[in-house]
Amino acid sequence: MEKTKVSYLDPKRVLVKTPQGDSFIIGFESAMNYAWEEQANVPFSDFLGSLFDKFYKGDGNVVMGEITRQLMINGFSPVFSFQRDPIQNRVIIGDRIRELREKKGMDMATLAFKSAIMFSTLRRIEQGKFAPDLDVLTKIAQGLGMKIDFVELETEENHESISDIRS
Repeated sequence: MEKTKVSYLDPKRVLVKTPQGDSFIIGFESAMNYAWEEQANVPFSDFLGSLFDKFYKGDGNVVMGEITRQLMINGFSPVFSFQRDPIQNRVIIGDRIRELREKKGMDMATLAFKSAIMFSTLRRIEQGKFAPDLDVLTKIAQGLGMKIDFVELETEENHESISDIRS
């Protein structure tokens, strides 16, 4: 079974790659976890990886919840910040644009023309090699005959009913 991989970006940040294919950059308030691993040979990165293997099931909220709780219980510095790896975000956005374009039966040249953006820019976006700003995303959405919208993430918390919350 594949395990979560943790590698240091600097003494206060790690890159976490899960077997599910998700990547996160996690920041800590201090370099304490790094120092313990480097100087006292405390396997912090292995411990953090094991927490992801145990608790992460696709919901990033567990990082700020149960994983941070487990770090504190075991004397490590808690998570200060976390974000999805920006490279992964670019790939997700590019894949979604390509999926929508193909669903509408458009080739890249047509979408680039309708969006008033360069063909090479659209190609780089779809390949996950370029992070478009909001203006470019808006143009692409208009070229697809769509709008940009915020969509609620599917999490267990979102499936609770009001009666579950009140009880």
